[in-house]
Amino acid sequence: MLNLRLDRHQWAGVLCALLCWCMPSAAQNEHTTKPTHDSICLNEVVVSTHRQTMGANQIGTQLNQTAITNAMGRSLGSLLEGVSGMSSIQTGTIVSKPVIHGMYGNRILLVSNGARLTGQQWGADHAPEVDKNSYSNIEVVKGADAVKYGSEALGGIILMQPAPLPYDVRGLHGMVSALYGTNGRRFGASGYLESSFKWHGNWAWRLHLNTENGGDRSTAHYLLNNTGMRENDLALALGYSRDAWRLEAGYNLFTQKLGVMQSAQMGNEQLLQERIRLGRPVDFTPFSRQIGYPFQQINHHIAFLKAFYDNDKLGHFAFQSTFQQDNRRENRIRRLNHSDIPMVSLHLKSWQNSLVWNKGYNHWKSEAGAQMLITDNNNERGTGVVPIIPNYTEVAFGLYGLQKYTADRWGMEAGVRFDGQQTKADGYDWTGKRYGGKRDFTNFTYSLGGHYHINRQLKLTSHFGVAWRAPHVYELYSNGNELSSGIFVKGDSTLRSEQSYKWITSLKYTSKVVDVELAGYLQWINNYIFDQPTGRNITVVSGAYPVFQYTQTRAFFQGVDLDTHIRPISSLDYHLVTAMIWAREMPSHTYLPYIPSFRLTHSLTWSLPFLKAFAPTIGLTHRFVAKQTRFNPATDLIATSPDAYHLMGFEASFSVPMREGQSFRFSLMGDNIFNREYKEYTNRSRYYAHDMGRDVRCMITWNF
Repeated sequence: MLNLRLDRHQWAGVLCALLCWCMPSAAQNEHTTKPTHDSICLNEVVVSTHRQTMGANQIGTQLNQTAITNAMGRSLGSLLEGVSGMSSIQTGTIVSKPVIHGMYGNRILLVSNGARLTGQQWGADHAPEVDKNSYSNIEVVKGADAVKYGSEALGGIILMQPAPLPYDVRGLHGMVSALYGTNGRRFGASGYLESSFKWHGNWAWRLHLNTENGGDRSTAHYLLNNTGMRENDLALALGYSRDAWRLEAGYNLFTQKLGVMQSAQMGNEQLLQERIRLGRPVDFTPFSRQIGYPFQQINHHIAFLKAFYDNDKLGHFAFQSTFQQDNRRENRIRRLNHSDIPMVSLHLKSWQNSLVWNKGYNHWKSEAGAQMLITDNNNERGTGVVPIIPNYTEVAFGLYGLQKYTADRWGMEAGVRFDGQQTKADGYDWTGKRYGGKRDFTNFTYSLGGHYHINRQLKLTSHFGVAWRAPHVYELYSNGNELSSGIFVKGDSTLRSEQSYKWITSLKYTSKVVDVELAGYLQWINNYIFDQPTGRNITVVSGAYPVFQYTQTRAFFQGVDLDTHIRPISSLDYHLVTAMIWAREMPSHTYLPYIPSFRLTHSLTWSLPFLKAFAPTIGLTHRFVAKQTRFNPATDLIATSPDAYHLMGFEASFSVPMREGQSFRFSLMGDNIFNREYKEYTNRSRYYAHDMGRDVRCMITWNF
């Protein structure tokens, strides 16, 4: 939030300017009257606005603090499902990865507080290691904006930003939210404190804490045993501002422990086939909050330092250095009481630096930047198991330049970028043979974008971008089973870099009654990498698993997104979002696997016109997800996709204002309130179980 404070003399000048602008004829009237000199006492007024990092020539959506707070108790992927063109790919009921236009994982770039999020995000059963509650706004950029942010932005970019530090706010301020959710009988709390002080300049600080505890999740008709979770997060930031300089430093900690559904883990090949045929667990135990074997445990540390310098002649400079450490342990049921020894133990460290310069002059704005990323990943010794991937290091650097022009009714931008990356991998496979090697990748990318205001209500935006992605070590060398999804994955060391060409165009209409945005996109990807079943099963000590093999092909994606708001009266808002996507292999024109089917989500929210002081709202939500008929049975474990389904939800809330600007807000929200049993096509656990049943959440938020 940006806070502007004006004293009464400044406000008087602003009011006079507004009056002169609104009534120009009065200044020319001969019969004017002399002003009286009455004194007017004005209280302090705070004008607030939101920071927006997404440019005018980009196409995307922004989620504010209210939407993020209301999604407490849900994953980042489920929160973003409310954005047109977005869905999620899940493994079970907890692990969820955002999907933009059919792409997820290493094809979506997650930028957290100015730095790309680095972690073990390569598998479908690895969710982003991030606490969404610590951000004040999240922006989804749907274009391939790889020029500014680098590789892996084929599908789009998710920009997650905390609120600016409160340098000019006096006193202690903050927010505390408490939550209880019926599915999993989970409870949680999240909140922050912030303030500022003066000492040789302006200082500001913020402390954010988050915790969540849940037990076994349930489908509509049965429990999913050993699906509890624990999460504890911390974010601390300190800033100093004086004259043209601003310095900020901070530390974030994300810790999570997830139980893994046992029904997809043990058994021989015959039992594996029987579990897939049944599509649900056979044995159930009573509800438990305990997390047994198997489970995942993640600790993610982030430390950052930022420096900003503003000069009217030289421009704006921003430097950021970020260190991240990601520790992942995966424990399975092992013989001879060795379950406490992890089967997978990965330790990833990364250090990234970026320097960005920009300057505006007349209608032009120039921007240039340099980035460097060093990544080191090591497997823990002594696990008694051959690691699923070898040890590896990556060194990547990039240089880019952007030029933007903005006129009254139109604007355009163009950018170029050069990237280089070197990957070194070294490991031993289960036969004792050494494997790995060094791979070098270089790439040149560019982008063109523009917007045009046809009139005051209609805006046309178009963007064409070239993006690239080097194959991940997991795709090159993996040889083992994913813990949560219950599949055995094999890599291909000959894979080449993906090259993407994406063109997206949007037409947006805005009025007092209707807001409509219709966007269409075309995307061509050379060397598209994906994993598909081989039709074979493999039996290891822990059980039998279907074998998936990484391969690549030429792919073509196309789709249409629709986002509509209709307000027939000021207190009523109807919101509709849809997403349609088609994805094929270019040589054979067969469908690609795990592409989301058509979905439509719409809601009706009524802000009750009476009792305005309490701001009461009531809302209903309906989601329809169609059966995926555009898929190739040869690239799946089963020959059919799940049936279409409908889900209903609701939301009701009201506020109680208190003294000194404080308030309490009470919210009651529900998902799948009719407790429908369904399966989502993009859920890797659909072979063994259904998706989550009814969930009702109660939340209390205190703002002070």
